[in-house]
Amino acid sequence: MPFKYPDLCHRIVANTVMAVDSFYDGTPCWLWLGKRNASGYPVISLRWQRGPRKGKVRSALAHRVSLVAFKRRRLSARSVAKHLCNNPVCVNPDHLAGGTQRSNIRQCVAEGRHYTPFREAA
Repeated sequence: MPFKYPDLCHRIVANTVMAVDSFYDGTPCWLWLGKRNASGYPVISLRWQRGPRKGKVRSALAHRVSLVAFKRRRLSARSVAKHLCNNPVCVNPDHLAGGTQRSNIRQCVAEGRHYTPFREAA
């Protein structure tokens, strides 16, 4: 049975729609139309390519897969894919950057998006 898409990049693009109201550096966000996890981040199903689990299905975060597929960026298990556009459903590789969780939180606080539930308003 032939594959529906020639490669992973085509599959990601086919499962997105360009936003009309959300931009970063003049380019629109690619909004994920597929499945999302409980936190609202996009999820894509992939198959293991090698090893003892070859052929088994696994879930991966679509924005991490987009960063790896389009930019050839290697992400370790400890690194995160930061959304520079502040849109959690965006999978546009130009709006994503690899980094640490610490740098992701620092970006979040610097841009005023951090929520601390028990902090008293001053």
